Amino acid sequence: MATDSILDKATRLQDILAIEKDMLLTGRARDAVSLMDEKLGAITSLESALADPELRAMIEDHQGLLRAIAKSAKENAAHFDAIRNGLRHAIDRLQSLHAGAYVGSYGRGGQKVPFTEVTGQFHKKA
Repeated sequence: MATDSILDKATRLQDILAIEKDMLLTGRARDAVSLMDEKLGAITSLESALADPELRAMIEDHQGLLRAIAKSAKENAAHFDAIRNGLRHAIDRLQSLHAGAYVGSYGRGGQKVPFTEVTGQFHKKA
């Protein structure tokens, strides 16, 4: 039946989003990214069903489910943003650790050479 088609496709997408959310909340972002092809396929399938004029007439029956899908997708996007921001801040912190480091060598004016300005080769002292 046509209405079952929308329900099946929407339920499939909702299930994928639930799995993705679980992965994001348990720190498995890489696994969540691996769901991308499956999720895009489910979205495309649902969009195709909703583009059918006969099925669109029955959309009122599934408004709650479609709203839940939209809400889940927004929540997952927020989780991905939080992960991206966390990684960016971790990278910034790691880079700043080396900002004040010196190589144990001195320049021509007697100042220590910062780690970020190192060029050439350094030899061990005898």
